[in-house]
Amino acid sequence: MGSVVHVTRSNYIIVKISKSSELPRIGVDVVDANNEVIGKLIDIIGPVAQPFAVIKPAKPAITSLLKSSTFLFYRLPRRSNRKGKRYELH
Repeated sequence: MGSVVHVTRSNYIIVKISKSSELPRIGVDVVDANNEVIGKLIDIIGPVAQPFAVIKPAKPAITSLLKSSTFLFYRLPRRSNRKGKRYELH
């Protein structure tokens, strides 16, 4: 997805999306390189050429662990006939 730019006063995480041609859907889970859930994507803001993602953290303590160079990913649920959730990392 992209790298962390800023953490707001209201504990939302702002991420600069690296590929504007591959915008994630609102509501997808956002994970770090260790595949740990950071939060959910709640909005995409900014200009079309350089969009930013607004992420609501899963836990408030997560924001203190993030650095400005932290790269985040999003994962899409796989379509499957099996019960339970399966995820792909993007």
